[in-house]
Amino acid sequence: MTNPHLYEQINQDLKNYYDNVKNNKRNLWRNNFHIEMPFGLINDPNGLCYYNNKFYIFYQWNPFSCEHKSKHWGLVTTTDFVNFTRPEIVLRPEEWFDKDGCYSGGAYVKDDTLQLFYTGNVKGESGQRESYQCMVEYKKDGNFDKKGVIIDKQPESYTTHFRDPMVFEGNGIYYMVLGAQTEDLKGRALIYNSEDSFKWSFAGELKTNMNDFGYMWECPNLFKISGNQFAFLFSPQGLNEEEFKYQNTFQSGYVIGELDLNDVSLKHHTEFREIDKGFDFYAPQVFRYEEKHIMMGWIGMPDNEGEYVSSQDGWIFGLTMPRVLKYIDGVIYQEPLEFLENLRESQIVDLENEIVDNYKITLDTRTIECNLDLDMKDYNDLELKMKFENESISIFYNKEEEICILDRNSMELGGKGVRKFKLKADKSLKLHMFIDNSTIEIYYQDGLETTTFAYFPKCDDFEIEIKNKAKINKLQIWNLRKINYV
Repeated sequence: MTNPHLYEQINQDLKNYYDNVKNNKRNLWRNNFHIEMPFGLINDPNGLCYYNNKFYIFYQWNPFSCEHKSKHWGLVTTTDFVNFTRPEIVLRPEEWFDKDGCYSGGAYVKDDTLQLFYTGNVKGESGQRESYQCMVEYKKDGNFDKKGVIIDKQPESYTTHFRDPMVFEGNGIYYMVLGAQTEDLKGRALIYNSEDSFKWSFAGELKTNMNDFGYMWECPNLFKISGNQFAFLFSPQGLNEEEFKYQNTFQSGYVIGELDLNDVSLKHHTEFREIDKGFDFYAPQVFRYEEKHIMMGWIGMPDNEGEYVSSQDGWIFGLTMPRVLKYIDGVIYQEPLEFLENLRESQIVDLENEIVDNYKITLDTRTIECNLDLDMKDYNDLELKMKFENESISIFYNKEEEICILDRNSMELGGKGVRKFKLKADKSLKLHMFIDNSTIEIYYQDGLETTTFAYFPKCDDFEIEIKNKAKINKLQIWNLRKINYV
């Protein structure tokens, strides 16, 4: 895709879309406060960082179609997560080492320069794959300078499924973690090191207790979560479904342990724990801001494109809102980044300490934040319904069995199914929900669990219903404003 006229047309289409955003025909599923593209396919968040007093959000983008082809890097920036720069293409698949896609990677801020690391994807005439790890430097003047290939081949005994570089620093040495696959089709993470971030040496395979844990590990993140404890967050492919785990096509999750970079090992690590239990969450990436670990993910799932019916309108997928990760008692909790309170336009419900029976509230918008705390001391079963005329999404909770069920089988369009997970809520069930026009993110029990999923209702009618008798400790609902692209 090196034809300059194609990119001139893309830039013109972007300008036309955002110049006329108020006059554009309304789309029932266009989200108000989730990042998505006017056209084409967006997937993995890339290069997330805070640089030059702004949040930089890069991402995979095919601006030409709703297919997983021709991957570029797009970019938006923001200072407040309400006002964003307009999307722009910053990396094109136009060099010999990335001609079939500028695949995912991360960012590292080095002095006044932002270094971006990505995988260049090349496919030969007979379909064989080559993977090149590449670097780009970005200066404050806004110029992107491709430095080219920094790792030209995977190590021996690994396949060409070798990608998604993330760089971090420790004791004056730069380290890179990459997702990989052994020749006998086992998922692994590989570690490289460098003294200058340009010349890299293979340090070894990250040793863990997960020796037979899927056939590929994608999008690895390694970061210090507390004291000497490191979190290894990644997206394994090929796990077998269990009753309460691994129910999606592919998963994303983490283990926590002691990272020994001399021995290239993660010692005494916990069992793998999924970071999100919803239908549509993959490829999360973590960055640092003011001593916080912030995560964003892709609202989508590989190989399931047919479930996302917005593609009939020429666009598909989006990115989650930013989440702060907190380490509590050996587990990562998630909470919305405080900037997201800037999205609150007006409070439309504020209830406390009310006993209700089949409580219903009809809303004239599907773009809300809802903070709900339901008393469980005297109740065992609860059902919450989000209704869209004859369609609905339900959340069931059983205190005795400590089971939460998310059910979207009553939706006519898009993905269906049920997700079941264990959840302890002895005293109260807490749900913090961000509901957008085709995306819902829910935090359970102060972020102990989350579910992210897409939905495609056939109408704007929206009602929240709490079935049966219940005590509402707290119910707050805000109307959320639309993010601006300026």
